[in-house]
Amino acid sequence: MNITNDLVTEYICGYYQPLNDQLAELRSMGERDHVPIILKETEQYLNILLALKRPARILEIGTAIGYSAIYFAYKCPQTEIYTIEKDETAFHAARHNIAALGLDERIHSYLGDGQEQVEKLRDIGIKGFDFVFIDAAKSHYRRFLEAALSVCQKDAVIVSDNILQRAMTVSDQYDPQKKHKTNVKKMRDYVDYICRSRELETSLMSTGDGLAVSIFRGEHG
Repeated sequence: MNITNDLVTEYICGYYQPLNDQLAELRSMGERDHVPIILKETEQYLNILLALKRPARILEIGTAIGYSAIYFAYKCPQTEIYTIEKDETAFHAARHNIAALGLDERIHSYLGDGQEQVEKLRDIGIKGFDFVFIDAAKSHYRRFLEAALSVCQKDAVIVSDNILQRAMTVSDQYDPQKKHKTNVKKMRDYVDYICRSRELETSLMSTGDGLAVSIFRGEHG
């Protein structure tokens, strides 16, 4: 019997606790303004994953208003964070939020396309990432991942958020007007790729709007 529904989600999120008042305030602002920040379920899962992995260097593709980068900084106080955002308005909002909390020395923000900015980091010798969080344009996840793997160390953990796209990835019945046809097809291709790749060991889960958690098993390219 399938027990995943809104009541179950509400019950789980009832146990959500923000790390601090600053994150609570930023979440409230994001939810009020309908900014796509990580869901409470997703954050609860990341709490455990980050505690187990204890990453030294995090790469994030998709900064939005900076919520998740700031969350990473508070959750992992010894970790260096690099985050990339293509939308200029969101980028400046994130920079403002990060600076206001005094975290701009640990969170390095970059404006531009995810793949291009990662390749620039690689070219100047910034590598060795052991945790990657992909939460940007859904139809571009494959190329974001390809770039990220070029700067990852062995056994890095890669988390891809929103892989279910409100269940549209699972079935066309959730996109009856075919408004998201291209995104859906590319996400299906992406999920198939990461599950079949010999470089990755991947698990899929329905947490939040769907998470893929992959472990990078070797050299890329």
